[in-house]
Amino acid sequence: MDIVYVLIGSGVLILIFLILWLRERRQARMEYIAYGLRSSEDNTDNTKTNVTAIEDGFNETISRLEDLGEVSQDEWGKWIWTKSGKPVGKLINKK
Repeated sequence: MDIVYVLIGSGVLILIFLILWLRERRQARMEYIAYGLRSSEDNTDNTKTNVTAIEDGFNETISRLEDLGEVSQDEWGKWIWTKSGKPVGKLINKK
């Protein structure tokens, strides 16, 4: 008879721990979803900031090169190297 009480008690304890564990997993999943939504908003802001910084750096560099006479704009408004006449940013084939 004592073994039956031990088995029933163990079963009840296991059931209680299982229920508590499932509740905790459900709460953790909701927190992961909320964190993911927040982080995607932050990433969008960071990406916008990074693109803006890159554009500012490019504009500053082009302005310096133009002051040095290394680049100029053609009739279509594209930047070209004054010495070679190739568009800025075009890959150079090395031999």
